[in-house]
Amino acid sequence: MLRHPHVERRANGSAGIARGVAAGIAALLLVVAHLHAVGSGTTAVVVGLDHIPLAVTDLTRAADVYRALGFALKPGVPHQNGIANQHAKFPDGTEIELITAGEARDALTARYAQHLAAGDGPAFVGFYAPNMGALSRRLDATSQPYSRAAGLVTLAAPTSLPYVFFGGRNHSPTDRPEDFAHPNGADSLIGVWLAVDDAREARRVLTVLGATFAERRVRVPDSTNALVAELERGEVVILPAVRQLVPGRPIIGAVLRTPNREAVRGALAAAPAPTVHAIEVDDGRRVFIPPSAALGLWLEFREHR
Repeated sequence: MLRHPHVERRANGSAGIARGVAAGIAALLLVVAHLHAVGSGTTAVVVGLDHIPLAVTDLTRAADVYRALGFALKPGVPHQNGIANQHAKFPDGTEIELITAGEARDALTARYAQHLAAGDGPAFVGFYAPNMGALSRRLDATSQPYSRAAGLVTLAAPTSLPYVFFGGRNHSPTDRPEDFAHPNGADSLIGVWLAVDDAREARRVLTVLGATFAERRVRVPDSTNALVAELERGEVVILPAVRQLVPGRPIIGAVLRTPNREAVRGALAAAPAPTVHAIEVDDGRRVFIPPSAALGLWLEFREHR
């Protein structure tokens, strides 16, 4: 299990199958759960995004870049394994986490070190599962291997989605209003763009967990047709692997909600060196920041109306 660090301790979900249940009844329950999971999809165990850990080589520089893009950052604390981080947090518990690891001291820092050898960029994407026990039961019912530790669930082999994990969002009693006062107006992480080799696997897993799917026209930022997984509080745009910014990295974009795109424009104009070339599209609702200006990740600011 690769544990994903946070300054604040996450609450551990806990719900197990009751002991002493007869084997025949337990098997029946698994069959019923499986049929329910792949059926109408009315009961979702994943309802939105949790956070995106954005791995960076130089955390100080990365923090300066994201402040210049209009984010207020909450500093992290040093971890025993050498990980350090900064949080762009939103009131609903979603966030973009700037994270770095100085050297490989355990499985997670070794993975970050390997990732950073190819440059800055998103390493994982977390989805929000309000009831971790229900999530575990759904995965058990469909024979999807996973590991669970420190309040997080991570998919295990065989899977083409090792970069996916599930959590309960990172609310903390130390959060202050100023931690959420982003000059760019962003108030939630509501979507992610994935460029994958096997869209069938992503669709299978997300369907089991309660997503519904639609083919529709999207902006990324060019206009194209894509398969979109629709969650109660967010979406996943699934694109072909040819759109990967770095080969082998499927996470290519994050969608942030803002009440007013003028706040994004204002934040970029107020930056110490306002050189970011933002892209706006003709629907009047979206501002895109290219990966070259956002440390290896497309940022879409979507005006909520």
